[in-house]
Amino acid sequence: MASCSSGGSNAEPLIPYAPVNLVIDLTNQQYRALRFDNGVVTLPVQGPAGTGGVKGVLVVRQNASSYLAFERNCPYHPYDACSLVSLDRSSRLFLRDSCCDSRFSLAGQVIGGPAVRPLRAYATSLQGTQLSIIN
Repeated sequence: MASCSSGGSNAEPLIPYAPVNLVIDLTNQQYRALRFDNGVVTLPVQGPAGTGGVKGVLVVRQNASSYLAFERNCPYHPYDACSLVSLDRSSRLFLRDSCCDSRFSLAGQVIGGPAVRPLRAYATSLQGTQLSIIN
């Protein structure tokens, strides 16, 4: 449930903290979209400790040696149950939250909709075919 602040501030609440400590093998068939520039893969929250972010992680390949990772929880009304960012199904050129219709570039920046903050980014590190994603 969203409410207006009586203090006159338009500040949105921040996305809650959740641990992210993931390692994926880029040769695994389930990550085949990451073999191409601008490929996007969705990683779910994993394990009983909930590692993998608040609502999962989006991984974007920029090029063969550079990957970006973002929280799937939209920064606009992050406590809404439907606040979930995914690759836009029709264009596959940007990320979109179907709940509030905020749109983000594949670099995580706001390109449309009510969101004013970019997607929460996580650190990535590539060692051979192993991509580590941490916060």
